[in-house]
Amino acid sequence: MNVAFVNPFLSATIELFERTFALTPVPGEPFIDERMRKHRWDISAVMVLTGSAIGVVAIRLTKLLADKLLVKSGVEWKGEEERSSLCDAMVGEMVNIVSGRASGQLTGYDIEISVPIVIQGENHTVSWPERAPIIGIPFSTD
Repeated sequence: MNVAFVNPFLSATIELFERTFALTPVPGEPFIDERMRKHRWDISAVMVLTGSAIGVVAIRLTKLLADKLLVKSGVEWKGEEERSSLCDAMVGEMVNIVSGRASGQLTGYDIEISVPIVIQGENHTVSWPERAPIIGIPFSTD
């Protein structure tokens, strides 16, 4: 894995959390994900890379974290349906921001980043490329 392709997504994610939520996420130790069917993530915001680098980048959140980020954003809602809709929109916007900032740092490479999508639900699946390992980088926040 070329860090020149990974670092723009890391820095874009950190910048997003700092600017949007006034939180400083601390990256943890990278690990190899075992393509397990069961996982603890309720939401995956996914970008597909093609060109010089082929792969999938996903920002994965628990519903609890997404709800806390929505509260921290200062957005107000009137009912559960509106809260859920706003939370979905927020996660979609988060991945759009990360995608845009990362693509701006990937100059000099022939890399295209797809329009991000958001997948939700308990034990939802992400179609990871079979020919490459899945590298996870956990973040922690206050």
